[in-house]
Amino acid sequence: MYQPVDTDNLEMLKEVIGDDLKDILQSYLDVAPATLSNIKQAIANGDADGLRLHAHTLKGSSANIGATELPPLCLVLEDKGKDGITDGLTADLSAVEAENDKVSAFLQQYLDAF
Repeated sequence: MYQPVDTDNLEMLKEVIGDDLKDILQSYLDVAPATLSNIKQAIANGDADGLRLHAHTLKGSSANIGATELPPLCLVLEDKGKDGITDGLTADLSAVEAENDKVSAFLQQYLDAF
């Protein structure tokens, strides 16, 4: 069954990092909305470099916490930014937003049960 975050990865991180994992996951939950907002703003402003940078940031941070589908979706936006493309990204952006919502909800549940 699909899960937005690899629970095996989270458990491995929990073993290695311990309770500090809570802070890391909370930090993701705190920062991801602003990063997503920066992606939207870059698209709206036609700022391909900003799109590349912010999509790369969300890709990396989501990969670090074990997100499964969000990093490749962010890579699509990052690559569009590298190619100077900021138009016609509605579907790609919607996919990133929807998956980020799933990741965030999953992480919040995980933290609540930590």
